Amino acid sequence: MALLFIDGFDHYDPQALDDFGQPWLARGKAAYLSPQTTRVQGRRPSSFALRLPEGSGGGYVKNLDATKTSLIIGASIRIVPYENTYAEPLLLGVRDANAQVAHLVKVGEDGRLKLYRWTGSGMSGYEQLISTSVVTAPARGWHYIELQVTQGTSNGVLSVRINGVLAIQMTAQNTIQGGGPLLTAFLGAIPGQPCPLTLDVDDFYIADTSGTINNTFLGDVRVDALQAQADGSLNQWTVTPSGTAAWQAVGDEDERTFISAPSAGLRQSFDVAPLPAMATPAVFGVQLTMLARKTDAGLGKVKGLVVSGAQTAVSPEVILQEQQAWQCALFERNPNGNVQWTEAAFNAAEFGMESA
Repeated sequence: MALLFIDGFDHYDPQALDDFGQPWLARGKAAYLSPQTTRVQGRRPSSFALRLPEGSGGGYVKNLDATKTSLIIGASIRIVPYENTYAEPLLLGVRDANAQVAHLVKVGEDGRLKLYRWTGSGMSGYEQLISTSVVTAPARGWHYIELQVTQGTSNGVLSVRINGVLAIQMTAQNTIQGGGPLLTAFLGAIPGQPCPLTLDVDDFYIADTSGTINNTFLGDVRVDALQAQADGSLNQWTVTPSGTAAWQAVGDEDERTFISAPSAGLRQSFDVAPLPAMATPAVFGVQLTMLARKTDAGLGKVKGLVVSGAQTAVSPEVILQEQQAWQCALFERNPNGNVQWTEAAFNAAEFGMESA
């Protein structure tokens, strides 16, 4: 698998309150999200983005489930107070598992992209400029920024793209600097550091260079959140309250309406809304996002489920928490033929979960 994680930030409001009156933030979907983060209009009509505020709150941090020796990350980013300032906006970056070495992309005072290496942990580290682009990010508006870091002591690769154009490429680099494999992607701020300026972020992806598909820059992508619109062909979970359709019970974050599985191996599928109309859509992957929690002592687990044609596939087990949290299962290929998704195949498929 090369595609590891996607998020369009459409389906959650970071300032929605939990039962204790505190903001839910990312409900566990990010490892860390600034407590001051808000939801704002996205870069498309009827979509949302996250606003990462300037200041000590930090930005957005996503840890992977396993370390990688190469990472590719991309996001649509808008600098809110776009003006000349001594504080260079930090757009995005990756960091190793030892929290020692980070590669990050900033925008300089002249609008050119700057690639830095941050060596050390937290405030004790230091920043080293290693390349500056000729290509610029014109003032204001959204820009799609991508960064690839391939580790090596003398054969490492660093590449940066803006709006599909290669802006920085460095080969034969030492991209390890005595650190470990890569684990973390971040937006707006190095983990533990303040955000230099306020950023809006949308349509985020993380990939690596393994596998045979999605193993290079994906380009300016969009991530659409499509909700269940009808029950599917598999209906083995219990719906609360009784008499409610399963797809309606999972259509919001109200814990008074839900579905549950009393035993392992039970499956529930849904018909989801079709893809938005696009001229020539290319589907890089489908990520099932489940708001779920365990309801008893011991280990609670669930698997993501896809039904495509005559084929059914499940994801690896996802471990549930005591509180409701977003859990993700990514299906990079259509199990019906083990091929890349098409618009028609996606619209005909059902998605859901299996109790484990």
